[in-house]
Amino acid sequence: MNELIEILVWPVTVIIVVVILRQPLGKLVQTTKKLKYKDLEVSFRESIQKIQAEAQEVSLDAPPPERKLESIEIDLYELASISPTAAVVEAWKSIETAAKALIQAKGHRLNYDVSTPYKLIQDTLDQQDLMDERHCKIFNDLRLLRNKIVHAEGYTFTEDQAKQYLDLSIRLRNYLNDLSDNVETSD
Repeated sequence: MNELIEILVWPVTVIIVVVILRQPLGKLVQTTKKLKYKDLEVSFRESIQKIQAEAQEVSLDAPPPERKLESIEIDLYELASISPTAAVVEAWKSIETAAKALIQAKGHRLNYDVSTPYKLIQDTLDQQDLMDERHCKIFNDLRLLRNKIVHAEGYTFTEDQAKQYLDLSIRLRNYLNDLSDNVETSD
């Protein structure tokens, strides 16, 4: 009987500690900017800084300060204050739409009903030379970061971090739209 009690002491103790610390642990998880799960370590801040450096290298410049934000952009920034994850998802959708428009403008017809449509888009942009290698890298990095944000359970980030993602996604979307516009005007 004593052996059974000794065996049950540790699990019961752990459960009691978790119940007592449930609220403080919940707050800690909500403010986490880094998640480590097995061998996957996600750091939003480092990923964004890396993508920002890549964007500067390829002159994927921020819009001029006098440029008025489009209503969709205003909506995304407002959404970031309510739900950073939703803002990132919607920002990615705008990149996806612009990339598909470029692919179509270049005369490619793709079936996007595949298990990895974003990878198909990226491969098409790269393999068909619709974008240079460095811009494809930024596309890929934003895609991977979006996937981590959406699929990593318990992964959270701040409104400011979401807005940094939005800045980069808007710049890439504008670049893709410019490429599409140049195809249409040159035809």
